[in-house]
Amino acid sequence: MSENNKRIEKKAGTIRFLLLSFVLFILADIIGKWFIADESNVPVLLRITMWVTALFLGASTHYGLRRIESTIWKTVASILFYAAYIGILLLIKFYYFDNAELLGYRISITLMPVFAFFIELYVSRFIKWYGIKVKSLFNLHSIRDFRFVAAMILLFSVIVFMFMGGYRMQGCLNRAGTDLYQLITEGEINRNSDRREPVRQYDRIFNDLNDTQLKAAQKNGLKKTITIADAENNRNLVKIENCDYYVVEELTHSVPYLVPKAAKLVEDIGKAFQDSLYNRGYHSDHKITITSVLRTEETVKELRKVNVNASENSCHCYGTTVDISYFTFQTPQKGKAAETEKMRQVLMQVVYDLWKAERCYVKYEKKQSCLHITVR
Repeated sequence: MSENNKRIEKKAGTIRFLLLSFVLFILADIIGKWFIADESNVPVLLRITMWVTALFLGASTHYGLRRIESTIWKTVASILFYAAYIGILLLIKFYYFDNAELLGYRISITLMPVFAFFIELYVSRFIKWYGIKVKSLFNLHSIRDFRFVAAMILLFSVIVFMFMGGYRMQGCLNRAGTDLYQLITEGEINRNSDRREPVRQYDRIFNDLNDTQLKAAQKNGLKKTITIADAENNRNLVKIENCDYYVVEELTHSVPYLVPKAAKLVEDIGKAFQDSLYNRGYHSDHKITITSVLRTEETVKELRKVNVNASENSCHCYGTTVDISYFTFQTPQKGKAAETEKMRQVLMQVVYDLWKAERCYVKYEKKQSCLHITVR
């Protein structure tokens, strides 16, 4: 083979390798975007990773398979290469992620070597077969015939329109991707009948009467009502503030103080709530919301002005009781956030476990949308 022919063949090989890499990137991007909502953006780092991976696979497939003549050995080599590729992805923890929308990209990048193998092995054969069929159909003797050229343009136009149509389907599997992600990370798609958050009639289960809670409050808490000033200086009380496990809502008729035993209970609820969500594939920075804590002499008087039914001898007066909202939560600014219904399910299950362990009494408050919890 002359030097000129070698240079032409080398250039043609480079063009084929780059074209293969480009097609791999496009295919991976199309599949990935099926799971991406319209208003979401693909991380730049992920796109760079896709380009590098596509170039690496394009070069490996094109130049590697060319050296093997037997189709069987090409297949064996491709399988071994694919096994090593998956091993590398596992080694760099490619599948440990907290964003359901990126599930499509994980799938497409995983399948890239498969795409590369079939494109390199069968696309050129298909184009040759298609060309022969066109020539046979129109009884052509030259590929320069306008009918042959038109048929080839039609073929590539169909391919281009398929790619364009694939991009237009962005987000079409967004909901399905979320469900599939939860199936992978939690073992089951999370609905109201989720086995990890059983469907229970919590308004009936959490029905500990006020008298029962009051006895526990008098036993474990303060011996009498106190003022705000006394609460601030009382060594038997712990001030609770926004922390890693919960947020304290702006309090209007109570002050943020609890006896240590109750403060520990609230912290355990918040921590178990976070851990439960994290174990189900959500970001760890979810927090419960505390809406009412210790009522003092002043806050009871203020409360009775707006609610004549408010008791002067409430469990809240002993520093043993908190109200935790089951509709208001703090969600993370980034990473996968749980929906309100999922957080409500998890909170109920966490409190149920502590209730079963006899660490607290609980009343399900419908009007206030909260759980009224007293430490035992």
